[in-house]
Amino acid sequence: MSNALVSIMMPAYNAENYISPAIESVLAQSCPYWELIIVNDGSTDRTVEIAGSYKDPRIYIVNQSNQGESVARNTALEHSRGEFVAFLDADDLFQPDHLKVTVNFLNSHSGFDAVYTDGFYIDGEGKQLSPLSARRRGPFEGWIYEEVVRASDVIGPPGCILLRIKPVFDEALRFDPVIIIGPDWDFVLRYSENHPFGYIRDRTYLYRVHQRNITKTTAGSKRAISLATCRTKAIKTQKFGSCSAEVRYKVFYDLLISHLSEMPDRQAAAIGWQEFQNLPQEMRARLLRLMAGKAIFTGGDEFLIQSWLRSSLKLNRSDWRALLLRAAYPISPAFCRKILSVKGSFVEEEAPLSALDG
Repeated sequence: MSNALVSIMMPAYNAENYISPAIESVLAQSCPYWELIIVNDGSTDRTVEIAGSYKDPRIYIVNQSNQGESVARNTALEHSRGEFVAFLDADDLFQPDHLKVTVNFLNSHSGFDAVYTDGFYIDGEGKQLSPLSARRRGPFEGWIYEEVVRASDVIGPPGCILLRIKPVFDEALRFDPVIIIGPDWDFVLRYSENHPFGYIRDRTYLYRVHQRNITKTTAGSKRAISLATCRTKAIKTQKFGSCSAEVRYKVFYDLLISHLSEMPDRQAAAIGWQEFQNLPQEMRARLLRLMAGKAIFTGGDEFLIQSWLRSSLKLNRSDWRALLLRAAYPISPAFCRKILSVKGSFVEEEAPLSALDG
């Protein structure tokens, strides 16, 4: 094993209940070549006191006002001096060999710039639950960009990942402060656009599930905006057009139907993007019909509903669902809502794509 330094970022906000075992899991690493950068994001509890009780010179505490997870991670990056960067949330744990196996992998596989492992979900008391891989697709190796674009359930959580840090600085990659849910997904997606990932089956990370996880405390509207931003940024990446039509369709479905259904102005803007226009004609027609169907069901804007149905039929005149909605909606929106409430009749059932509930 080389003595290459690993910079471990740990954002911490009111983490007094769990930060001590998190720090101790770093101290227990079989690889001694690390620095732990704890960014205290304006905690009002004993987080700083507990973190400061550890006198190991490899542990650094950076204090800032409360600005959110993304800003805290960016602050940690600014203080990182390592060849590699690792992620550890203040309520999670590394297994003792996490750094050793991931660093060894990248040292012996020069064709990869990142690697991720398996692990376990644990409860608030630390009891192991199911493996992380039980809720993932894959595993995938190499150029995994298209799979990460498709959904976040490839790698998560980010604590499983070790990255070479040079591309982060060369490409000015940072965590987006606008994104509350999914900043890690956005960051990994953009890293994966130009850098291949390896995979290790070892279960080296313990992800704690409890009621204060950010995915459980973030309101629905903020969640939708964050995930819509993740989707928008994915669509605007340089290589999005190289993804299969199926993946591009699913990303637009996730954006337009799952996350923007209560933001019709943003829906209207998105269907004007060139990336939407590049979808196959039948896929565009289906998305427009699904947008109209959901808007009918939720009592949306009549003008937009009529417009989306007309556009859908212009692209695919043989879609009987769009034909029926187009004919019935002006007569009885209530009847349309009734038939739309029958599962599978007019609105296709789609698997969730975001998988960020942890």
